[in-house]
Formats: sequence, structure tokens, C-alpha cells
Amino acid sequence: MKIALAQINPIIGDIEGNSKKIIEIYHKAEKDDVDLVMFPELAVCGYPPLDLIEKYEFRKAVADVNKKLSRETSSVGLLFGTITERYESVGTGIYNSAMLCYDGRIQFIQNKMLLPNYDVFDEVRYFEPAKDVFLHEFRGEQLAISVCEDIWNDDDYWKHRRYHRDPVRELIGNGATVLLNISASPYAHNRRQERYDMLSTLTRKDRLPLAYVCTVGAQTDLIFDGGSMCFDRRGELCLLGKTYEEDYFIFDTEAKYEPVRSIEKSFEQEVISSLTLGVKDYARKTGFTKAIIGLSGGIDSALVTYIAVEALGAENVHVIMMPSQYSSEGSVKDAVKLAEKLGITYDILPINEVFEKYLDVFKPVFKDKPPDVTEENLQARIRGNYLMAYSNKFSYLLLTTGNKSEMAVGYATLYGDMSGAIAVIGDVYKTQVYKLARYINREEEIIPWEIIHKAPSAELRPGQKDEDSLPPYDFLDQILEMYLEEYKEIEEIVDRLGNREMVKKVLETIDNSEFKRKQAAPVLRVSKKAFGYGRRFPIVQKWRRP
Repeated sequence: MKIALAQINPIIGDIEGNSKKIIEIYHKAEKDDVDLVMFPELAVCGYPPLDLIEKYEFRKAVADVNKKLSRETSSVGLLFGTITERYESVGTGIYNSAMLCYDGRIQFIQNKMLLPNYDVFDEVRYFEPAKDVFLHEFRGEQLAISVCEDIWNDDDYWKHRRYHRDPVRELIGNGATVLLNISASPYAHNRRQERYDMLSTLTRKDRLPLAYVCTVGAQTDLIFDGGSMCFDRRGELCLLGKTYEEDYFIFDTEAKYEPVRSIEKSFEQEVISSLTLGVKDYARKTGFTKAIIGLSGGIDSALVTYIAVEALGAENVHVIMMPSQYSSEGSVKDAVKLAEKLGITYDILPINEVFEKYLDVFKPVFKDKPPDVTEENLQARIRGNYLMAYSNKFSYLLLTTGNKSEMAVGYATLYGDMSGAIAVIGDVYKTQVYKLARYINREEEIIPWEIIHKAPSAELRPGQKDEDSLPPYDFLDQILEMYLEEYKEIEEIVDRLGNREMVKKVLETIDNSEFKRKQAAPVLRVSKKAFGYGRRFPIVQKWRRP
């Protein structure tokens, strides 16, 4: 069987635009003389549509397009992800479905059985699970069609399974000859390797060919990397789709291929590619063409600026430097050097005068209270106002520059440096920021080495260094990774890292900063546990470690 895989980048809610893309690629596949062309999960409406699903008009528009797509078909099969409805006495009556059309009609629908309800997934809120799975005979083959999670429960791969049923195993037991999976699987580092390992185990054991098509593109905070995969009967990876861009390729289940061995690139390459796509798609899909960044001369804003240039082009990125009386001469100099290396425009707008005016206004109110974090936050909020004013006036997308380490412990100012539409490196630890910066400079200096080598500082008071308030980042990030991503508690962390008092203080700071993160910009997700929708903890709570 010749199967075309169409790895597309849909826009959530753009039902007409997405369906137009499906039709154009389908007609291309017809000319390529394939048997079937397949598109990703919920390709018609985009994934995840969230509460749009609860709108009747939205579902009706999807249903209308389903029929329209079916009428476009010839004898070549068209398989795509969509929403269908079938109401019974109990349940939502709404399904996440794979729809197969040919000869001008909807011929077969397989609803998703395993509805993920963890991390960033909340499909139980919207969909009803399939009660059963069925094969469909097409061109002499018994097609086992599944939707994303349905293939992620193989008992030969997972030590612990989330679900009682294994729909793909049931289909194989019923006589499947070809496996097809349509997916929308968000990327996190090493996730593509995990997909390969799991799918290879499945196909090797059952000696069946598999075509797995995954969506590509960024949908707010979620980044889908593509990397669609085709396996032969030996469990060998025959074809691997492009990553971080749309792709179209043909898999012949009977042909011989050289096995693909390289699955995932280095951490640095993958993360930079992910974040670049995240910024590019956020801007494109929300209607922005240009971005504005507060460039401080520090490493975080330098990295975000580099990513913005990669995503949008140098001609579409503008930065503002906003020195105060506490800013070092080197910070402005380093920021200018970076801007000139990247070929971007910049303004220098000092905040001294406005800051002094604030202090004068508050002097009779603050009375004799000594300076503290209040005055530091005032500076950050003045800068936030400058950036938001520029964003409003020129319709620029404001990108925030805080990293995951700072977000974790609340080392950021609400309505100040946290202002912006998307947190570009909010899922990248500070130690990883340095790693990425050094990778960017692997062949030539792009981010000035002065920025990479200087001690990190918010420069909000004389001689300030981050380590005045925080543990060294190499130690802090180990605590954060264990607590945030591995869900370890104080005893396990102390057993591994020592320094109980410091660990205890960090964990309390993380918990006490939840109110800030709830008000933060969406974070581009590149790890398996990012701040945002996939990590939900209460702000008001009394759970504390002993």
C-alpha cells in the first residue's frame, strides 16, 4: 500500500483554512498515485481546541467541512482527524475521531478510545471515549486506524500502563495488516526518541508496517515538532518526516528502505528549533509581524533576542535598552554590541528621571521606611511600561525574557519584567540558558562573550548579584528539576544534594510564588513539565513539607 503522510501546521479554529490545505494536498496525492493520504489528529479544527468544542456553531462548522471533504474524494482514501457527534443518554456525545473518506462519501469513522487526562491534556473534559475499535478493509488491506494516545499503551514497552484496554493490540488481534496512527503529540526534549522506541517495539513484535503522522507547529504554549514516522515489519524506521516544519512524503509498505538511525538532535539544536517555531507561530497565528524586547545586557534577554531574530528576521525585531543609575556601563555597551551583531534596531531610553519622580511622589507616603524590594520593583515596572507603550504604539509583540529558574522562585516582577505576551525561555533553566548561548557561539561570536561571562544581575541596586538572593544556579537548578519535574520532596532532595536549610528555603519560595506564575505569560514548553496548563497547583494552600 502506498500511503502519503501530510504533516501539516493547522491553526486552531481556522476550519476553512485548514480544510483548504487538506484538499490541496489530497489532490496532490491523487496525482502521485497513492492509495491513501493521512493527516494528523484534529487536523480540521487544530489541536487542542479546548472550550471551542463547547460552542455549537464551532462543531457545526466542523461537521459541514467533514462532509465537504468527503465530497472531494475519488477512489484515493482521505484519512484525517476531526470532531464527530453521536448523542446517547449519557456522556458528552462528542468524539475525537479519525475519519476515512473515499468515493465521495464518509466510509469509516474510528473514535479515539484512550483520552489523556494528565499534564497538558484534558480530553476527558470534552470527549466521549470509543466503546470499541474496528478494522476497515481497503484495497486488500485490513486497516487498523488509531488516534494518538490509542497507540501509547503497549504492554511490551510500558512497565506501567495508564489504561486497562489496548485498542491497537485489539485491532492486531482481529487481523490488522497495516497500522495507521494520526497524532498531535507535543514536543519535549527526548520525546521523539521515546516515540521511536515505543513504535519500534510495537511493530517489531507484531511484524506489521506502521504509518504515524504527527502534527507540526506551535499552538500558544504547545510546540508540535512533526517528525512523522513510518516503520516496516521488522520494526525498522524507514522514513522520518521533517522536524519543526510541514512535510509530505510517501511510504510504500512493500518497498525496501535503508533504516533511519538519527532520531533526535542535540539538546541545544532541538530547544532552539522548538523555541524559534514557538515564537514564529505565535506571531503569525495572532497577526503580529514584529517583536519588541527589553534588552538589558544580560544573558536571558540576549538569548530571547537571538531567538526572535531567528523566528521573525532581523528587520522585524526591535529592542529597547533602559538603563538606570544602577546599570553598569558594560551592560549597555554589551547590549548595543549584540544588537549590531544581529543587525536589529534599538533605542536607549534611560529610566533615571522617571524613577526619581516616583521616589519623590512616594516620599511622603513611604516616610522613613528604608529602601527595599519596593524600589527595585518600581524600576522593573517602569521598564514594563516603556515596553508596553512601544508595543501598543507600533503593534509589536512583546516577548518576556524570564527563565525557568527565575519563574520557579519568583525572581521576577509582576507588571514589570513579566509583562508580555509569551514567555520564550520560561521553560529553560538558567544553566541551560548558558548552554544554549555557548552553542549559538560555537562557530563565531554572536552573543557577546562579555554577556556570557559576566555574573548574572538584575542591576536594581548597587553591586547587586543574583546570588545575593538565590543559591548558585548550578545548585538551584538541580533542586528545581527534582522538585518540579520529578516531584521529589525535601527528604529525597536533601539525601541527594545536602544543605537542608537552602533546599527548604527554595521549596518554600517555589510554593509561595505560585500567584506570580498564575499571572505570567504563557510559557513555550520544551520540557516534560513546564509552568502553565500542564502544572496546576493552588495559590492558597497549607501544604508544606516538614
